[in-house]
Amino acid sequence: MEKWVGRYGDPFLLHSLNGPVVVTAREELIRQVHGADPALFVPFAVQTMLPLMGPGSLFVLDGEEHRRERRLITPMFHGDRMRQYGSEMQRTAVDCLESRRPRGTVVTLDLMTDISLETIVRTIFGGEDRDQVNQLMDASKQIVARSHPLIFFSRKTHVSVFGWSPWDRFVAAREGLFRLLDRIIDQRAKSSASREDILSMLCGARYEDGSPISRPHIHSELMTFLFAGHETTALTLTWAIYHLHRSPEILARLRSELDALPEESPASLTAAPYLKAVVQETLRIHPIVTETLRKLAKPMSLGGYDLPAGMAIAPATVLVHHNPKLYPDPERFRPERFLERTYSPTEYLPFGGGHRRCIGAAFASYEMTMVLGTLLRRYVFELVDSEPVVPKRKNVTIGPSTGVPVRVLGVR
Repeated sequence: MEKWVGRYGDPFLLHSLNGPVVVTAREELIRQVHGADPALFVPFAVQTMLPLMGPGSLFVLDGEEHRRERRLITPMFHGDRMRQYGSEMQRTAVDCLESRRPRGTVVTLDLMTDISLETIVRTIFGGEDRDQVNQLMDASKQIVARSHPLIFFSRKTHVSVFGWSPWDRFVAAREGLFRLLDRIIDQRAKSSASREDILSMLCGARYEDGSPISRPHIHSELMTFLFAGHETTALTLTWAIYHLHRSPEILARLRSELDALPEESPASLTAAPYLKAVVQETLRIHPIVTETLRKLAKPMSLGGYDLPAGMAIAPATVLVHHNPKLYPDPERFRPERFLERTYSPTEYLPFGGGHRRCIGAAFASYEMTMVLGTLLRRYVFELVDSEPVVPKRKNVTIGPSTGVPVRVLGVR
């Protein structure tokens, strides 16, 4: 992208499998896009995403339907409610590490993926006993394993070939998860117990007109939370472990802050400023999604260009986060940036912006803080490989080129 900006300027035109995209990293243009009337835009690549996520996903809804769904879902991720999950996140992180610790070497990405998935299973899907959690974990892993990158980039890959195509395998895994979730929903309907997981709240939720959310919409939202939440969090936590253990002075400063906490409670970790800065810097240097896209429903003028309806616009997070005017020495991992100044929403945008900003941003940041703070306060790690790890495309996300194996040297 930096080469394209150097050659063509900003904004520039990119041709994607889902149509033409105008890419920009200019602050005033991003402010214009994020501040524009939501009716100006519709979601990008709906025809590709709709079969994957379903008709009720926030990824594919627009207009009043999108606003209505966000009004229903947003309170479920409210800060006070979210903080109830903190201890569960900590227990999950420790349990997942302890199950691997006897092996000596732990692949960080695998560890963080399991932590993230189990967090979703327990707090979003509401898994209770160990058997149910394991069933939900297995079903979720099946979907993730069968999510071939191509099916996210082109509707043309959504074809059935006697049950053996990548699309067939994905659909089978998705239906398996839905059957399991439906059994849980039916069981909950017969119970009078009060529950705080997102699935239970979805089942009891009512729109402003009093109508309930439909079962297909529940499926769609759960798929959205699964795909938007598990891999993104796992990749960020993996990058954080990598950079911290390549920077001894930063790791030492973070450990000093964690050791000074009066306790390891969620409230104490949330109040640790350097821990928060480490998470922020990780999301800066490695934004999981390189750009956020929306398609024009109406013509728009941007940066001196008249853009027709049907063309997409993408604020380029990765270019903004690596702008040396905003972030001197942008390739350097330096959490202190976020203690020295505050960045505006057009200067730091790891979760997008505007009316389509990630609804789970606070949940994800909170989970990263709980997991990273808990593991580093309790355990000592060292990197197995000394070779640099570089960014590599996974599917719609960018992650580390290796799983970042580490040795667990002991308990602190």
